[in-house]
Amino acid sequence: MNRLLFSPERRRTFAKVLSLVVVLGSVAVMLGWIFDIGVLKSVSPSWTSMKFDTAAAFVLSGITLFFIARAVEGEVDLAQIILSVTTLAIVLLMGTLLFANVFGVRTGLEDLFVKETVVSAKTIVPGRPSIPAMLNFLLIAFAGISTVMDAKREHPRRKAIGFTVALIGAAAIAGYALHAPLLYYFIPGVNSAMAVHTAFLFVLLGSGLACL
Repeated sequence: MNRLLFSPERRRTFAKVLSLVVVLGSVAVMLGWIFDIGVLKSVSPSWTSMKFDTAAAFVLSGITLFFIARAVEGEVDLAQIILSVTTLAIVLLMGTLLFANVFGVRTGLEDLFVKETVVSAKTIVPGRPSIPAMLNFLLIAFAGISTVMDAKREHPRRKAIGFTVALIGAAAIAGYALHAPLLYYFIPGVNSAMAVHTAFLFVLLGSGLACL
């Protein structure tokens, strides 16, 4: 019974469902920015918002997870094409923002799509995700790149990346529950907080990768 319940086919289906949830959730946040719907940008006014760049990266990451699952199922050719595009876009976006954070400069990507005119709580640089969020996205991109190179052989690596991504998200959720800003990575003057719905979507993405 347990073998049937947790069969590879069911795990891949579960990963694809999670990928679609991530894409829909991040699109909702993007619409929140476009139409200025506060509850979609930030669950609570006292909490930080999910940045538009973060939501865009989640769309790319959700698509990446979906096609990693497709590659594992054996549909490698199409998956390699899609993954090459999505992982490159994630690396360029988050790599540039991480570079800007390290060297204390603005790249313009923070305001490229939507400008954060009213700075949300616990935000250091308007429009820029927290450092752990950027690192998580780069890990997801690495999982996609590994799949492009070899869809079968990288199974342990994908699982390790999935657990890491999910753990980083879960720690932030625990921080909100325990009212511990350090757990959701807020360091005044250094790093913006990770939004609670950002953390939740990372848990979903990480769980999906771990299933594969």
